[in-house]
Amino acid sequence: MNKYISLITFTVFWALFAIIGCIIAICFKERSIIRCCVLLTAACCWIVWLVTFVMQMNPLVGPRMHRPILMAMMSYWKRSYIHDMPDP
Repeated sequence: MNKYISLITFTVFWALFAIIGCIIAICFKERSIIRCCVLLTAACCWIVWLVTFVMQMNPLVGPRMHRPILMAMMSYWKRSYIHDMPDP
């Protein structure tokens, strides 16, 4: 799935959650507290999802390995940077 489609989808989902929650809150006696809880829930859940989504797009820390293992992987895997010929 494209990153923009997933971003828009989840943003619309949490926006609809907040709007529908505010509409449902009108039916209750303590509508201001319920509305506040629904809006805070929607905002916090969206922010948590957004932070997780952005961190997966461009991770700050990648896998770390020792130099001999890295050289072995580059020499034995197909389409490595060292050579294009298959190993004997």
